[in-house]
Amino acid sequence: VCVCARARARTNTRHLRKLGFKKVYHKRQDFFQKVNDPDFMQSIELIWDNPPYTGAVLKERILRSLVASGKKFVLLLPSSILHSKLLQDIADLGKVQCVIPRYMHTGST
Repeated sequence: VCVCARARARTNTRHLRKLGFKKVYHKRQDFFQKVNDPDFMQSIELIWDNPPYTGAVLKERILRSLVASGKKFVLLLPSSILHSKLLQDIADLGKVQCVIPRYMHTGST
């Protein structure tokens, strides 16, 4: 599992290991370099991220890169993305799953 999220990365890494994931990769490296590195992408099965969406262009670039990689991925996204033309144009919606928590955790990170 490749954990790209910056906030709480150590906590997330520990949690994934407790769940049984033996190889959890988290390093501060350029996401776009890693997603285009065939050797790295071959070494992972899943990408889990909460990227800093600083605008629509970056969100689209991240989504396009992940879909093109062919790897399974999990992203924290606003629910409005589910009905967006952007997602419909980029991904096969038959493969998209949405998890909506029963409550929202608030607090400092």
